[in-house]
Amino acid sequence: MSEKQAKLNTVWAELIIEELVRCGVDYFCISPGSRSTPLVAAVAHNKLAHHFIHYDERGTAFCALGYARAAGTPAAVITTSGTAAANLYPAVCEAAIDNIPLILLTADRPPELIDNGSNQTMQQNGMFGRYVRWQFDLPTPTREISPSTVLTTVDQAVYRSRYVEAGPVHLNCRYREPLEPQAGGIAEEYASCLAQWTQDSRPYTVYASPCQAVDCKTVERITRIIESAERGLLVVGRLDSNGQRGAVLRLMDRLKWPVYADIMSGLRVAHGGINIIRYFDQQLLSNDFNRRMRPSTVLHVGGRTISKRLGEFLNVNRPEHYVVVKTSSDRYDPIHAVTLHVQADISTACDALRPTSSRLDVSYAESYAACAAQVKHVIGTGIDEHGLSEPFIARCVSEEMPEGTGLFISSSMPIRDVDLYGPSGRTNITVAANRGISGIDGVISSALGFAAASGRATTLLIGDLAFIHDVNALSALHRTGLPLVIVVINNMGGGIFDFLPISRHQDVFEEFFATPHDFSFGGVCETFGIPYHLCSEKDGFRQTCRKAMRSGQPCVIEVRTDRADNLRLRRTMKMQIIEMLNASVGIGK
Repeated sequence: MSEKQAKLNTVWAELIIEELVRCGVDYFCISPGSRSTPLVAAVAHNKLAHHFIHYDERGTAFCALGYARAAGTPAAVITTSGTAAANLYPAVCEAAIDNIPLILLTADRPPELIDNGSNQTMQQNGMFGRYVRWQFDLPTPTREISPSTVLTTVDQAVYRSRYVEAGPVHLNCRYREPLEPQAGGIAEEYASCLAQWTQDSRPYTVYASPCQAVDCKTVERITRIIESAERGLLVVGRLDSNGQRGAVLRLMDRLKWPVYADIMSGLRVAHGGINIIRYFDQQLLSNDFNRRMRPSTVLHVGGRTISKRLGEFLNVNRPEHYVVVKTSSDRYDPIHAVTLHVQADISTACDALRPTSSRLDVSYAESYAACAAQVKHVIGTGIDEHGLSEPFIARCVSEEMPEGTGLFISSSMPIRDVDLYGPSGRTNITVAANRGISGIDGVISSALGFAAASGRATTLLIGDLAFIHDVNALSALHRTGLPLVIVVINNMGGGIFDFLPISRHQDVFEEFFATPHDFSFGGVCETFGIPYHLCSEKDGFRQTCRKAMRSGQPCVIEVRTDRADNLRLRRTMKMQIIEMLNASVGIGK
């Protein structure tokens, strides 16, 4: 009986892995474990399967997330049972909110070992709740269930992860012992239904891609709104492909509206297309400027945006028409002002919008451009005349990246700094970040997966606490040798909390919120065998970055900054910008 069970375990696992590969899921992120042995052995024996091995399940899942973010196709995660599977949860939540496709293969005990005190056992079916698009509890392999059931289940899982509402799916795979691979196959009659499948290389069930077209009436309605707008503002959120970016650039050229392009759109740093508002967030610092720049119509294309001030600006200056076009059905309306929501393929929708007339107030876009030039001068002067600062680091990293490389940005201050101070007009730079829930866990692992999928040398800009959260990922960086340059800003704690009201309460702030540390970045890099550089002045940092980014080798660059000094610089530039904007006359009139 045990030999027959081992053969069935082996066959079912090999069917799962082979069908995933046929569906285009050929990258497997694996954390070692016993109960997952059949699945891991199937990956090892499949010549077309690529793998990433990491002992930290949380980091493994984030690596798969980063890979899928860059590739646009799912990666698969394989874990053993128990808390190993529970460690996937943070990455699952991020993928769900940000519509990133993932396949979760969690090994599990058979039913007779559930809920009776058996070791390393928990209720895994449904463990990810609402954060998966679909889940299925595969039974323990048995001859009473056709192998075609396994294949169609995999095909459905991949489809549900990729299309309409992309996101994670969960296949819980139960195995009885023995778990080690067993050669020899199974009885011919059991596999007879797979005769045609074995002669082919296609999936058992082929799913056609759904078409998210915009109906003609909706196109006409949006076109009328555009043509009647005197003060139109185009907001571009996260875009996921060059096809989407190309379609949005063409729409920008037709509309001639001022454009707020989020850092995750890929247009701000990498393209700098026509009418993109420079330093938009800084322009919104002035209440007087905000009142004069009220848009009559907002067209939002793509995913969510980073800027908090954008939402505050539109909440105060609520437009008559607020149209959102995105691929997901999720509500994106934090200020509850959207008047028309369109779920559609972004490229198709943008290309369909071809207004023939316009009431556009040309001076509206010109006002943004005039203010941007002044803001640019204030920021440039402030950064140039100051010493080594976090705004300088963000700008320097953005400037020094070679064409054709990738930039992964950690949440908290790094992404805000690139958004606020990074240059525009670069070409062929791919920008990514975990902005679904915007946590700081798993960032290094995500950047590893992103670099593996993109095939590009990648730079990660990260804060010290986020680095410490995911320090285990350095072992994987050493083992893979991926060309990932990690620039870690060490300001000895949580710098973002300095900007919050709690910072005024010094009796609790430093110990409970800023949380200073004595972590040795150089020491941990030596432990994991990662080249390390420490920079303390501007020229040295720029030269180190330039050399590292062109080396094609992994390394860590630590830059030590002072939280109080950075706070003063940011506040000084902020006040100068507000004074400059308030002194401007005739804007938006």
